[in-house]
Amino acid sequence: MTDLFLEPAPTHKHLQRRPDAGKPDVVFSLPLSMPLVLDLDGTLIKGDLLYMSFFSILPGNPLIALSCAGWLLRGRAALKRQLALRHRIDWDRIAFHHDVVALARRENAAGRRVVLATAADAVLAGQLAALLPFIDQVFASDGEHNLKGSNKANLLRRSFPGGFIYAGDSKSDLTVWAHAAGIVTVNASETVRNAAQGLRKPMLHLPGRPRI
Repeated sequence: MTDLFLEPAPTHKHLQRRPDAGKPDVVFSLPLSMPLVLDLDGTLIKGDLLYMSFFSILPGNPLIALSCAGWLLRGRAALKRQLALRHRIDWDRIAFHHDVVALARRENAAGRRVVLATAADAVLAGQLAALLPFIDQVFASDGEHNLKGSNKANLLRRSFPGGFIYAGDSKSDLTVWAHAAGIVTVNASETVRNAAQGLRKPMLHLPGRPRI
């Protein structure tokens, strides 16, 4: 996995992949005091850690689906925690979105804090973040609270009252973007991108190139 971190930090030109992608310098001319906050599933990585954890356990425990039904009765965050405690994910096979990794490395080198804020369980998020030296802080689901949508938006607003830049990929991220100072969409659908543009904030689109 170390080859992810040996490439030169990208310039703005390298990040400008498409004519409608927006200008990186518009988003990242925002003060360095504003952290770059990254979503995880579908943004920093390809795929979803909840499903990865489930399918990593399934071959050795086919009855895990029955347990999941019981855990889910206690809420999605509880289900994530129980799967996270049992997971057998091979971290060396995780496909990161190369453009997001490159952007985070560049901004971290420039002095901007990089924060991982994810609805994935904290056990998994912490293990993944430990592989990435540019991650300064992690917010994640804790077994009781599912850090998604308005829950994530409220936490980020309280944690960063001076503003933050948020990178996400899905409709659920619109609630967070509504409170962000800058928007980065990653491999987002046209519908999501159009909705994000409607917020009229500095915005950058990255296509998201997965790479193990």
